[in-house]
Amino acid sequence: MRPPDGPSPVHRVVVYYQTQYQDNKYISPSPLISVASHLIIAAFHLNDDKTIHINNDPPDDASFIPMWRDVARMQGSGIKVMAMLGGACQGSYKNLSKDFDTYYGLLSSCITEYRLDGIDLDIEESESLDDLVKLIQNLRADFGTDFIITLAPVASALQGGTDSFSGFKYSDLESGYGDQIDWYNVQFYSGFGTMSTTTDYTDIVQKCPLDPSRIVAGTLTNSDNGSGFVQLDDVKTTARKLLQQYGHRFGGLAGWEYHNSMPDSKERWTWAALMKVTMNNWKEVLAAGVDDSESSSGESSSGESSSDEEPSQSSSDEDEDELQASARNPASVA
Repeated sequence: MRPPDGPSPVHRVVVYYQTQYQDNKYISPSPLISVASHLIIAAFHLNDDKTIHINNDPPDDASFIPMWRDVARMQGSGIKVMAMLGGACQGSYKNLSKDFDTYYGLLSSCITEYRLDGIDLDIEESESLDDLVKLIQNLRADFGTDFIITLAPVASALQGGTDSFSGFKYSDLESGYGDQIDWYNVQFYSGFGTMSTTTDYTDIVQKCPLDPSRIVAGTLTNSDNGSGFVQLDDVKTTARKLLQQYGHRFGGLAGWEYHNSMPDSKERWTWAALMKVTMNNWKEVLAAGVDDSESSSGESSSGESSSDEEPSQSSSDEDEDELQASARNPASVA
């Protein structure tokens, strides 16, 4: 369960992991050890035939044996591993509302069997607020305060209006039950928001409203993963502006998804390493001159930026140097 509003305990680096195989070759997430803070396995589905699947196969399918082995190793290193329920493939939440006991039993048994640290609720279908609250409260009662419960709405759904997918208002959920939700992995892409500027992020802070420690900014790791891709240098620039504004209350960054992450899709962990470096060295970036450029560009007292200036070249060089060091030894990024 989340602590009272205040400084984020960590600038989270959250990585979604949906593609476990490519060209029949297993893609291990274990290189994320010491780089990511959270791995979210996607996507779990509760099917009409009263089964649970990860994508197209049951969790105990032989193809997942290496994944569960790697997941256990990652958890041993301190990474929290979560399940994402739902997403673009609809039906899980409909089935829970139709036969809660059966489908919740499937879900809770899977969480227990595979020792998952939390769940990410990605609701992209019609869902009532009452049914969602019932699910959250049961998860919290059964798995305790250390179990992580997050939601993954599109950015526009957290800006005060009705969510176009579920039909409820996240502001109502937050005002009534926010103490049961750890944070939100917000989708800033697909036309629902962007991390090319700070505007959509600060709108959520102000309009939902949400403490920034509970807003993890979700971005696409590759232009092939959907519409609304923002170049990594632009994500870094926006993140630094938000770090300047919110400091240790900035909730972190999430990437969809792991298997083809830039800047080096063959060394997939480099996206997470770059995001971690960006958040770790933000004070040095300010010292290099970003603070002055931000102030002169008209940063308002409300926190909305009117400039998209790039960080100084020296800060980019720092990132590249540290990332190259991590390539020789990923643990050096920790």
